[in-house]
Amino acid sequence: MNIDFKFYLSLIKGKYFNLKERFMSRTRVLVEVAILVAMAFVLEFTFSFLPKMPQGGRIGISMLPLVVIAWRHGVVQGWIGGIVFGLLNLMLDGVLYHWGSFFLDYTIAFGLVGMTGFFRPLIKDHVVVFTFSIITAYVLRFISSVLSGVLLFSEYAPEGESVWIYSIVYNATYLLPALILTAIVGVPTYFAIKSIDRDDVKEIY
Repeated sequence: MNIDFKFYLSLIKGKYFNLKERFMSRTRVLVEVAILVAMAFVLEFTFSFLPKMPQGGRIGISMLPLVVIAWRHGVVQGWIGGIVFGLLNLMLDGVLYHWGSFFLDYTIAFGLVGMTGFFRPLIKDHVVVFTFSIITAYVLRFISSVLSGVLLFSEYAPEGESVWIYSIVYNATYLLPALILTAIVGVPTYFAIKSIDRDDVKEIY
């Protein structure tokens, strides 16, 4: 009986500490996602001195923290972080020219960044793959923004010009420089992430 009691007691303790560890891990992820979303918004505000495009859009690197969320925590957390940032961006600095813009220019446009969370586990943890994730994030946002321009802002296209050409040029005007700038800053960011991951491993062991 004494042996059985000790066995069940150790089993209960093991389950307790396992649940506690899982709870702490989830809490840490949520806190990190919240901090990175806040960083994204701070970066968006930092670049607010640059002129804004007539129907929205500005050069900046606010998508970098969103890519980091997806890179470190996967697709689901990446989607959540992107959507939350899109909503905050809309509420504090955005303008809705059309109800569809809520989706194509904010929630979907930034939520799609979460799709880059597939790369790290499926391909390789490498700075080139991280940079490719940044490029993919901007391509996905570019597609969403171009569709927004075609479907929602066609009346702004100059007479006689293809609305597709207008939307592609308009969105490339600010997203291409933003992509280049984000990719440049992304390289030291990747190595900073690697350093943090190594410190985490040291703490565990």
